[in-house]
Formats: sequence, structure tokens, C-alpha cells
Amino acid sequence: MRNIISVATLFCSSLLIGQNSILVPPENVTAAFAKKYPNKKAVWDMQYSGKNDDVIFMAKFNNTPKTIALALYDQNGNFKSYKYQIQIQNLPLKSQQYLKENYGIKAIRKSFTVLDNENITTYECAVVKDQKNYNLVFDKDGIFIKRIQII
Repeated sequence: MRNIISVATLFCSSLLIGQNSILVPPENVTAAFAKKYPNKKAVWDMQYSGKNDDVIFMAKFNNTPKTIALALYDQNGNFKSYKYQIQIQNLPLKSQQYLKENYGIKAIRKSFTVLDNENITTYECAVVKDQKNYNLVFDKDGIFIKRIQII
């Protein structure tokens, strides 16, 4: 019985060790990131955009020692968007009012300013309501655009 438990434990732990792999995006993506954000070290993630099986590479790095920034690139190394973490107080007043009225301050997890490849600024807030996670999107003036449920 001890041998069976030992073998099962060893097998499960070897599967867990394999889960800690590091993603290295294509060279054109890393070169585009290094050109735009020199001297920044990124942790990379990958997601599917849902359009023609396109892949989006996300570089997560520290903008300042206490704030997170995300840069998104397509598989060809084209810049898609840049997100940086901000304090709730730095959101436009209309979005702050919307959040207070519909979610409450305790529901807000993170807030970001988003600059896309066309230099259009929007704001995103990660919130929790009824034990579900959502991203709320606001335009540059703080007017609510849409809510996206995060799985």
C-alpha cells in the first residue's frame, strides 16, 4: 500500500513540475517589445484572439516598482495595446460614479488605462459582483461602454 501511495505521489508531483514552463514568444515579438520598452523585463503569456486563430502575446512587466503594465502584440510582432495600472482615484469622475453606484468600492480589484494601436484611450476596471469576475470598459470621458465576464 505504501508503494502505491509513493508511486502516485511521485507521478502527481512530476505532472505539477511540468506545469511551470516559461513561454518564449517568437523573436519578432520580443524584438518589437525590446524596441518599444528598452530595459524592461517581461513575463510572457499567450491567448487566442478568436479571430482566425490569431495568437496574442502579452508582456507583463513593472512600469514602476509598484505598478503593473501589459503590452500586447500579435504573432507578427505588431503592437496591439498597452495597459498600465492606475489608482481608482485617477479614473474619470463619470466612471468613478458609475462604479460606486453599480458595484461599490470593495468590488473593484484593479483599474487600468488602455492605449491601443490607434492611440485611443479607454479605461478598464476588474470588478467582482455576485461571485463573478468582470472587466468594465469606459471611454476616455468615463462613459460606460461594456461589461465582459471573465471565466
